[in-house]
Amino acid sequence: MQAPQPSPAPRRGRLPTPAPDLTPIDTDSPEPVERQVYRSLRRALMQGAIAPGGTMTSRSLAQALHVSTQPVRDALKRLEADGVLTGRPQSGFYLRRIGQAEFAELTEMRLRLEGLAGRLAAGRIQPAQLASLRKMNAAFPAQPDTAAQLLLNYRFHFSIYLCAARPNLLALIRNLWVRAGPALNYHPYTGDPATIVQIHAEMLDALEAGDGAATEAAIARDITSAAEIIRVQLPTEGDAPSAPGTLSACEGDDQAIFG
Repeated sequence: MQAPQPSPAPRRGRLPTPAPDLTPIDTDSPEPVERQVYRSLRRALMQGAIAPGGTMTSRSLAQALHVSTQPVRDALKRLEADGVLTGRPQSGFYLRRIGQAEFAELTEMRLRLEGLAGRLAAGRIQPAQLASLRKMNAAFPAQPDTAAQLLLNYRFHFSIYLCAARPNLLALIRNLWVRAGPALNYHPYTGDPATIVQIHAEMLDALEAGDGAATEAAIARDITSAAEIIRVQLPTEGDAPSAPGTLSACEGDDQAIFG
């Protein structure tokens, strides 16, 4: 009688990340499924719905989205090319952990671009949009979990930035949120949201007054107050980006300059 074989040792590596809540895919839409999957994953990243460091597989995401694995794999490879994900042979893709220096750089760019979007929105936002934003802001204390707070924060900010009516500016802001959004998991939204609600209210008052400078200043306070909480919880050095090149010096070859 053959002796029972010992159970295989668990494989070392990154823990798989459960599939987050994703925007459903419309398979009847003329838009390619891969593009819809890519946009759905980007939105989840911007909302902070995917924590840094976890592994994502095309199979688990395909099951969550009720699509085949090929368009999911293509979307994950696009995100890898964007420098957001890193692929590992036979183990899927993992979401890079950003370090303090990279997060500070992203925050600096966010302050400039989102402040500009807020300044422009101050001259365009309509009363109905303001009323919707005030209702959204009032919902913050009623949401006890981090995921709900992250989603509300995402919707609040982008509802304002849409009012700027600058599609290219909005695209740049979205790209920054794709990279910085996962770090929002380190913000303790489960605590008292009074500070967030107050700063958002100041932002809305400035928008209602048509004061672009005050709107920009309120957005800066909002971004900075959250960044100060998050940055100290990040590693000193993050995972190396998958894209080649560096900006650590003012010289380089064509690969460093053009990527």
